[in-house]
Amino acid sequence: MAYNKLHKKDFTIAVKHGSDSGAVKFKKEATKGELFFDTFDKKLYIASTDAGSTDAILYNTDAFTLTPAPFSNNYSLELDGADDYATLGTTYSALSGNKSISGWFYFDSVSTRSIFAPVGAGSFSAQGWFILNASSIRFRAGSTLHTFTVPSLSTGTWYHLAVTGDGTDLKLYINGTQQGGDKADGDWSIGEFFRTSTYYYFDGKVDEIGLWTGTTLTSSEVQSIANISGASGNKAIDLSTYTGLTHWWRFGDGGDTTTVSDKVGTNDMSLAQTANFIGDTP
Repeated sequence: MAYNKLHKKDFTIAVKHGSDSGAVKFKKEATKGELFFDTFDKKLYIASTDAGSTDAILYNTDAFTLTPAPFSNNYSLELDGADDYATLGTTYSALSGNKSISGWFYFDSVSTRSIFAPVGAGSFSAQGWFILNASSIRFRAGSTLHTFTVPSLSTGTWYHLAVTGDGTDLKLYINGTQQGGDKADGDWSIGEFFRTSTYYYFDGKVDEIGLWTGTTLTSSEVQSIANISGASGNKAIDLSTYTGLTHWWRFGDGGDTTTVSDKVGTNDMSLAQTANFIGDTP
């Protein structure tokens, strides 16, 4: 019986193979979790127990359906609306052409609050992405501020928000549905998250922010990421499966008390003041 190993990063997949009809020999020596491909009947067997005084129990791929492991999302970032914020290690300037940003937001206040803004911004004239009020979201694309009229936002509930641009059209989505029509797209400048000046700190929770540079998410992709049909408490999904993702901040899953690691890029986020991780998720 031959024995092959397939290596990837820090784990090994071991697969035995040979002409052993029904895996008769394999089940007499198998270790739990081992795989065997029978070249006679063209089936893949998996040992669910160790062989010992009795043969190992085997399952073959005809007998069950493989399902992906559930996506784990345990924490979000809580900001108090008074002075909490987070900053990126490197300023993103002039993100032109195709680009997208997506995240989950829970509002403790729907008065004027920033979602992201260029580093050092101190007024509306330099804002990035803003909650203007309960029915208005503002986004700066190039030199133009666009105000999107949206269904009234409520406190105490999670929303998925996304913005996409392709250099021509700028679109805003809430819970997977486009709101406010198309606007004129331009360059985005993204630097400091959640604060423009001392007056506009975000008040609530944020989770699972993804940034795509060079990719404009389609409406169906935004709907999929919003995952509104997901069970309560498990709506966030693995963004790394979406082509073109360049930065992903998960907020608490793998970070320490002062840093949010960038899961696909190298631009970690630093937390300031009393911003902290909390066990409340979409």
